[in-house]
Amino acid sequence: AGVPAVRDALRLGTPYQRWLLVFDGSDDPEVVRTFLVRNGSGRVLITSRNSEWADVAHVAEVRAFRRSESRSLVKRRRPETTEADADRLAATLSDHPLALEQAAVLLTETGMSVSEYLRLFAEKLAETPIFVDRAAASDKPVPIEALIAAAWNASLDELRRHNSEAYQLLEICAFFSPHPIPLYFFATARGVSVTPELNRALRDSTRVARAVRDIGRYGLARINYRNDTIQLHRLVRLILRNRVEPERHAMMAHGVHVLISNIDPNDTLSHYQWNRYRDLMPHAYASDIVACDDSWVRRVVINLMRFLFRWGDHEEALRLAELTLARWRAKLGDEDRQTLHVCTLLGYYYWIAGRFDEAARINREVLDIYRRVDGENSEGTLVARGAVTIDLRTRGDFHTSAQESGAIYRTGRDLFSPDDPATLRFARLYCVSLRLVGDYRQAAELDNDTYERATEVLGSSHPETLSVLSGLILDRREAGEYLWARAQLELLADRALRIHGAGTADTLRRQGYLAVALRKAGDYEAALALSTKVLAGYRTRYGTDSFSYNAVACELGRSVDLRRTGDLLAAKEAGQSALDQYRTYVGEHHPFVRAAEVDLAVTLRLLGDPLAARVVNEHALELLQATLGPDHVYAIACAINLASDLAALGEVEAAYTLSVEVLERSRRVLGFNHPTTLAASLNLVFDTRPLGWSAGLENRYADIVGRFQGVLGAEHPATVDAMKGVRADCDIDPLPL
Repeated sequence: AGVPAVRDALRLGTPYQRWLLVFDGSDDPEVVRTFLVRNGSGRVLITSRNSEWADVAHVAEVRAFRRSESRSLVKRRRPETTEADADRLAATLSDHPLALEQAAVLLTETGMSVSEYLRLFAEKLAETPIFVDRAAASDKPVPIEALIAAAWNASLDELRRHNSEAYQLLEICAFFSPHPIPLYFFATARGVSVTPELNRALRDSTRVARAVRDIGRYGLARINYRNDTIQLHRLVRLILRNRVEPERHAMMAHGVHVLISNIDPNDTLSHYQWNRYRDLMPHAYASDIVACDDSWVRRVVINLMRFLFRWGDHEEALRLAELTLARWRAKLGDEDRQTLHVCTLLGYYYWIAGRFDEAARINREVLDIYRRVDGENSEGTLVARGAVTIDLRTRGDFHTSAQESGAIYRTGRDLFSPDDPATLRFARLYCVSLRLVGDYRQAAELDNDTYERATEVLGSSHPETLSVLSGLILDRREAGEYLWARAQLELLADRALRIHGAGTADTLRRQGYLAVALRKAGDYEAALALSTKVLAGYRTRYGTDSFSYNAVACELGRSVDLRRTGDLLAAKEAGQSALDQYRTYVGEHHPFVRAAEVDLAVTLRLLGDPLAARVVNEHALELLQATLGPDHVYAIACAINLASDLAALGEVEAAYTLSVEVLERSRRVLGFNHPTTLAASLNLVFDTRPLGWSAGLENRYADIVGRFQGVLGAEHPATVDAMKGVRADCDIDPLPL
């Protein structure tokens, strides 16, 4: 996850109260400061040679060995060493543990005498730039860096003499990250060309294994056979890079790029490949892979940002996309295909981050380029048009977005085929728009057809197929099939948990959908427990300061769950928080702002302030009817609740008139037995009673209660309330954009 999420998780002690965060070799306090966790229950350990840390942290100085400890280390490694030789070695190396360990390993592996080693060490020390630059005068002590560099240079020279292939493998490892390098990186190196000797080694797994073994024997890297990794000490890495001739630097770096390209599975959708991308990530950054001119290597860069996004680190995906776009535009131009691909991704990442103006700007630029280069009917142009329709939805223009996304789908279907993966994506995006305008039946019909095709073409477990299935369940949930939707979303959420793991973006999203379905199915306590857990998961993963549609929708849903379980004050607080976030990020006139107002107004009325609820609902209804139309489901739900406000204020005739009107609309739009229509029918009975028109009224009431039982079940709280004579309230849960 991203850095803010990790900081929040550690600060809150979730999931662990006791933790240790280590920053090894951190020489710049300003860089590390942004990663520090304050007010947490764990501890932070920083290792550094920079004395500036004394100003911001508690310092514990790590001193050199005592002479007895130095002699003990040498003799443990090489028991035949005399006390006098061990003492000479320790004195020359200033009792520094790292230098002593390296010297002892080399003595053991080569069998050379201490005197011979000291002669070799003196030669290496004289050649070490750190010593020449900083300790040329005889009266100055030898810098520790020089001692360590000389010790390692002695071992590196011996390795090169003994096994030049191992030495060159170590050289290219120096151009990877200081993180552990999986040895499988070198198992797909047949197409890599660096140097003749290294090429020969990389084409033969036996030679690679021998080279790795020799590197380990000389103590020049840590070989972890449990994890099959090789890791260079940071100083060894630095020394090796300094030993490489300047003209070979670019060749070595490019060799790393090609190795990484060979390892790329080119499948960011499958969670089975995510471990491989996590392995690649630090080495791609360290080797400056963005600068590579090879188009196959540039594909890796695109895949890495796609992986980061799928994994849930949206902030880092966005940062990598911005960096890549700036460099590729300067080098390749705006019309390069891979540059356009990055532009498309960056527009989406801006949108996810709530930077909507930037998203709309770059999406429009991409569309203009595709139209100019490929014409109106290319896949790239259609994809770019689809991104612009999302910008329309973001501005609250649901109807125009539905018209445009429908046109994109029909064009794609005619240009390609109904079964083409691109057409399936266009169909899924069209259904998102259909849901937002409230056309659940048409959305369900198309989603069902798309799901069957996607299952056949992509497979039942493909992420695109599962996204279509999610949409289909939402279609039918909003169409009133609450009990069916609950059962299906339980299966889907469990599947997401098994595939992606707890706390991941895909799992949280599906669990959020399930929380709404639990409430609509009448299990209010379970809905509250799950929405609380999901909201905490969003805050842990993305931090408390970042915007997420799914997180805000979850908070709004949780406010309704709190109200349904009787905690009205907490419901008001959560509802106001969600409303404020929507206003901040999508603007005052977005339909989701109205949805949050409608939900909050119910809570205000139940808290005993029907006048405030009426003011909110009248304002919301006016704007909803103006922007979405009086037949939109949001407007219908708002009008039902407004009638309840009027009834609570004693305006019985106004409540009756509005209830009659909204019931007619609900029946026409949603159907006779939709739960929203049943709510309108029930409330109309209650609004009719004060007017004295009792003819047939009790039979109508009994019929409505019977339909509640048939649609929702006898135990559903809405059914129980209807039997008790309690008015029905309508909630709005904003659907995914």
